[in-house]
Amino acid sequence: QYNTLLIGASTTYRHINPKLFDSAVNAQYPELNIRSYNFGIPANRTPQTIYMLENLLDQHGDAIRYVVIDLSELTKMGADNLHKKEMLYWYTWDNIGGVMKASYESEKGMSNKFGVPVLHAFSFAEKSFLVGMGPTVVQQHAGLNTEPLSVGPDGNGFYSLDQEMHDDPQGDLATRYNELRTPDTIAYRTKRCQFLFDKYKDASKNSNKEMEHQLLDIIRTCEKRDISVVIMLSQRLGDRYEYLIPLYNRIPEKNRIGFQDPSAYPMLNERDHLFDLAHLNEPGSEIFTVIFAQEWLKRL
Repeated sequence: QYNTLLIGASTTYRHINPKLFDSAVNAQYPELNIRSYNFGIPANRTPQTIYMLENLLDQHGDAIRYVVIDLSELTKMGADNLHKKEMLYWYTWDNIGGVMKASYESEKGMSNKFGVPVLHAFSFAEKSFLVGMGPTVVQQHAGLNTEPLSVGPDGNGFYSLDQEMHDDPQGDLATRYNELRTPDTIAYRTKRCQFLFDKYKDASKNSNKEMEHQLLDIIRTCEKRDISVVIMLSQRLGDRYEYLIPLYNRIPEKNRIGFQDPSAYPMLNERDHLFDLAHLNEPGSEIFTVIFAQEWLKRL
């Protein structure tokens, strides 16, 4: 059913509308017959994205022709993330060593450099021995833990923050919308992102060697299967640019699309197009999807 996979974190999930993306691309190149699915998951770490992509390629690789990977948080992990099923499912014997190494490389301060890998190891042990996961396992096999709204109203994986706030008016999104998008806070985030872009735009030294190796490896894996792959760096990610931009710069130019320069896309920093400090609202996502489609076509 789908030949194009958009995979990553909330900046994929909330920002790229497959319906608009397919329309924009196929209007120019109908022979591509793009049929995309948004596989973004809020708060996804990049190793989680790689894990999901590898499994999707194993299961549906013959159908997939194009992949977009959203470069998101690397391995950030805190005590508040412990015991949550979204932080347990993706650990394997094959990837836990790389996750711990990437954590050490990306964290600052010795307490975090050692503490964060330990938290990942603890979560891996929880998954391996199914600690406290009895109800979740039963629900999974009984098909009772699905969330039908999470795939969006069109069933293509895209779920705008505006739509979720409409569907769940009692949730915390209204607070985010009203309190996190003041003109002052938006202007500060824009200024901070511009400062970090200017500082790191030519940086060639990347301390995250493990994540660089994994991303280059997944590019090679896809290309061997005749799958076109692009790594995307989203807009308004703030201090994460300190380590994401140097890592992004190590990706081959033909395999990357970046929106980290606020001055290049001023419309994506306007209050009318933002839901909170980092995420676009539905009108903003429509603008972004069209811009992304044009940039993506240039890489084919």
